Amino acid sequence: MTISKNEPLAFYLQVASSIKEDILSGKFKNGESIGSQQELCSQFGVSRITVRKAISVLIEENLVTTIHGKGTFVKQDKVEQQLDELKSLTDVIKTHGFNPQVKIIKKENRKTSQSFTDSDSNDLECLYVERVHIVENDVIALAQVYIPNVYGSKITIEDLENNTIYDLLENKFNVELGEADQSIEACPADDELSRSLNVDAGTPLLKAKRLVFSRDSNLVEKIIFYYRYDAFAFKVKLNSISITPMWPTK
Repeated sequence: MTISKNEPLAFYLQVASSIKEDILSGKFKNGESIGSQQELCSQFGVSRITVRKAISVLIEENLVTTIHGKGTFVKQDKVEQQLDELKSLTDVIKTHGFNPQVKIIKKENRKTSQSFTDSDSNDLECLYVERVHIVENDVIALAQVYIPNVYGSKITIEDLENNTIYDLLENKFNVELGEADQSIEACPADDELSRSLNVDAGTPLLKAKRLVFSRDSNLVEKIIFYYRYDAFAFKVKLNSISITPMWPTK
């Protein structure tokens, strides 16, 4: 679209309208850059001030998000987590251009087992933390975290509000993170989860259970996530070499 001086709309509104049309038509995909400010200036033949005002309009309409030092991107409908790497939920949310918040609901001492299968062996003394993850004033996930007391007893609420648990383990306790085991399933929201996640009871949720180990194979975190299905998704890349055929080949 070229900018017309004969149009009653201001230049910045014409630019915003053109980019909005490209977003809604699918020309720009979720998470894709709409171009640098310099590129947009050249494309539309307008000043940088005009481009900035156009971007502000698109931000107000919740169509794009700006990441400092990287550019402006089409806002994604959901936060997506790649399953081939160990990342905190806070870091995952940040990579999508959002500014996440964490609210601590509970912080207390509890015993648990060192797995999700051995319910009769609740002998591991832990710090138990329950917290919600918030994006743009909407709760998108609830986490129930168990941290062995060798670390958990030294973690404060301030630590939890201002750091990811993986940052605390690595930087405060010099723990080298190793492997993690994770399983994902669907479950309905019970009354407590519905209140925490602001959804109706019975709403389907994504439930992820994760055990995180140090390099020397010690359990350093046991966590259960409950995600709102309309705000979160998992993504994994598959290698054709590792795919097992469903039927025998001749």
